[in-house]
Amino acid sequence: MALVCLCHGVGERRVRREIDHGALTIEDVAERCRAGSGCYGCHPTIEGLLAECSAHAHAAAVTAPGRRRLSLA
Repeated sequence: MALVCLCHGVGERRVRREIDHGALTIEDVAERCRAGSGCYGCHPTIEGLLAECSAHAHAAAVTAPGRRRLSLA
């Protein structure tokens, strides 16, 4: 896995773990593991990981057998 945040030495695996555990924004990631809180050069990479993980989670929820989506309408 690649290094995402050079300022704080945070790798892709750690950022993905934080996203899997509920981080939804760059600020959430930065608060949890400091990635993205230095020079901000890694923001595009973190945004990409957030989008990728969000897309995977959505696809899993839609295709999971036996799971229903609740409607609040």
